[in-house]
Amino acid sequence: MKPSLSGLRRRFRLPRRLRVTFEGKGFILLTLGVGVAAVNTGNNLLYIALSMNLSLIVISGILSEWCIRGVAVLVRHASEAFVSRESLLAITCTAMGKRFPPTALSVSLTLDGSQLTARFPEIPAGGESTRILSVRPARRGTLSHGSCSISTLFPFALFEKSMDVLPRASLVVYPEPAEAGSPPPGESTPEPAGNDGIPGREGSGIRGAREHAAADPVRDIHWKASARMGRWMVKERERESAPVADLRLPVTCPPIEFERLVSRACAFVLRCEREGRPYRLWLGDSLRVDASRGGLRAQALAFLAFVGANGAPPGDGAAS
Repeated sequence: MKPSLSGLRRRFRLPRRLRVTFEGKGFILLTLGVGVAAVNTGNNLLYIALSMNLSLIVISGILSEWCIRGVAVLVRHASEAFVSRESLLAITCTAMGKRFPPTALSVSLTLDGSQLTARFPEIPAGGESTRILSVRPARRGTLSHGSCSISTLFPFALFEKSMDVLPRASLVVYPEPAEAGSPPPGESTPEPAGNDGIPGREGSGIRGAREHAAADPVRDIHWKASARMGRWMVKERERESAPVADLRLPVTCPPIEFERLVSRACAFVLRCEREGRPYRLWLGDSLRVDASRGGLRAQALAFLAFVGANGAPPGDGAAS
């Protein structure tokens, strides 16, 4: 019964909401007083003042509607988000198609049970403006967002008009990395078979020369090749093979223990990426991420964000 009632409320909710501010209440009382005095005295000046006050209320409604109409909201991560750690969230308001800049806007967003508010004093006409907020996610996976509304006090701060919007958002939270010193689950480092060019540490052998790039250190300049070619050349070194580290997560595991293993696996992935060490992630006997040649940080973290034991959604049992 409760879900159906909430659905009916959302369906028949007014497209705009209006809240009278403290200043607006005083202005309305003043307008009522002027109206009563004008009716009792018949003074034309009081009727003119009453008309001006009523006109300001009408103008305020028109300008506030123009200010919030056509504004879109985009929510994205400004930094990688990990469970129980402070991360940065970027809230962007766009005013495409507007000839004049919207002013005094506020965006209220319910994110994972917490209320976030971003204020935009002015948005360029036809452009966008971004605010950075801090958030601390409670569980890994998709960061669910609830209601989102745009409100404004423009132009006289007598009324606050707001409307509900559906923000564009794609928010993924990675597991909390385990503390340093915690061994990752099922890690093994077998010796590589042959020299197949797996990225690893730079070797001492020189296999040729190439043109100098801005990021190349001075110590790698190949002086003889530079003198022969007439332009700066640097040594092109061979890379030493590094052993591939395999990390396995169990398919069947209690949810609380599985979350601990995923947390350790996250720390393992971050350490391998930081050290340039090749690795592979397994779920049982199934290879899910093969980062033996590097460049799969986002894919590995996304796998750990959504993986679950026994087919359960990610994060189940973590809070207990």
